[in-house]
Amino acid sequence: MINGAKNFITHGKSGDVAVVIVRTGELLDSHGMTAFVVERGTPGLFAGKKENKLGMRASETAEMIFDNCRIHKSQILGKLETGSFNP
Repeated sequence: MINGAKNFITHGKSGDVAVVIVRTGELLDSHGMTAFVVERGTPGLFAGKKENKLGMRASETAEMIFDNCRIHKSQILGKLETGSFNP
């Protein structure tokens, strides 16, 4: 389950798929991070406020909000808590 938010995400409102890196281990453990593939429409994933940028308006930038977002183990990219994408 993922809780929290990520700010300043390019295509945060319109993207169909996101790769998010989430702390799954102990704080300050550089290997305690795991990458997940999360699809738009996953329960608990919401698009937040669209940023009003100065220039560079070809793509929107927005917040992604995770509120008890359930992720299946099949959505892990690489290995759990390795801090890497390598299989």
